[in-house]
Amino acid sequence: MTKLTIKMFLPAAAMVIVSGCTYSSDALFPSLFGSDAQEEIAIQETAPKDAVPALGSTNFEPVKISEGSATGTLVGQKVVTFRGELSQLQSSISSNNAQLQQIRASVINNALQYHKVIGMIEAKLQVGTTPGNPQMFAMLQNAQNNIQVMNSNANTLSQLAAKVSSDAANTDYLVDSIRAAYAISGAVDEDHRQLRILENEANQTSILMNSLLNEINSDILRQQQYVETAKETIVGLSAAIKDGSYGVNNVPMSGSVGSSSRFGGQVVASGKPLFVAKFNKSGVKYKDGLKQAVSNAVARKPGVIFDVVAVSPAKGTPAIAKNNATQIFQDMIDMGVSADRINLSARTSGNVSSSEVQIFVR
Repeated sequence: MTKLTIKMFLPAAAMVIVSGCTYSSDALFPSLFGSDAQEEIAIQETAPKDAVPALGSTNFEPVKISEGSATGTLVGQKVVTFRGELSQLQSSISSNNAQLQQIRASVINNALQYHKVIGMIEAKLQVGTTPGNPQMFAMLQNAQNNIQVMNSNANTLSQLAAKVSSDAANTDYLVDSIRAAYAISGAVDEDHRQLRILENEANQTSILMNSLLNEINSDILRQQQYVETAKETIVGLSAAIKDGSYGVNNVPMSGSVGSSSRFGGQVVASGKPLFVAKFNKSGVKYKDGLKQAVSNAVARKPGVIFDVVAVSPAKGTPAIAKNNATQIFQDMIDMGVSADRINLSARTSGNVSSSEVQIFVR
């Protein structure tokens, strides 16, 4: 009896290394007043290992079909037909598997290109650039082109899933047909021996076919989630490019509030947050809660200092949380809080699944 073989491989580019929960405080948002030397940024040629979607890694190889001699009976003729049909289904597995590996390679390649561009944009924004810099928007367009490829790969995976689903149904039908052949009159012992072997091989093929389908469907879900995250990143970076930086230092530059020099120090927020705004979906309504929290804090301590912390997931993009923190910074100023009593900082956390802004008081 030939055993089902599923060979596993782990492409280095597709491995996702999950570290323990981290919660580290990073430097404050960068100043826009950088020197020319600061604009010489060294960009890493490769993206982080967790930059690509966590795709499946199985290489699906069908079991070898046993040969059998013709018996000349009606059942023997059916065995020959069944063997040919099983061979065609296994060829389809090989073809679909090859396409799956090809799509996965495209996904990884495209993701690495996307993250290289995103890394270049973020590095430039860290030191500041001119608001609405057309070169930055051109780079962002390249990232958007990568997202179009992501969508195309997701669609191709869906089409592949439909093909494999049809093959899986045909394989199940073949298994039923083989089992039904035992009841046909006029068979010899050799016919039933070959039927048993063929039934086992067809069952193994059915298992492999369904495993292939399940992994494709998992890849589709992961790719779709990856695309949604990438789209959110584009939105955040587009806003940052319009400002010429991640945004927080543009408020002092407008002349409506205090000096930008206050962003130069390190802020270490501790204790339980006064208020948390979770940006886990679009159109988050946080202003009423923020206003109430700020009013209560000021009532209790008129000279209170607010630490506004942009918190990003360990695998997220800081630009999104930083832009949300910028908006909350401006909201608090509109509520009457003096800019010199608001400190901005950013950090990543393994304990959050989406961008959020935490406000502490001291």
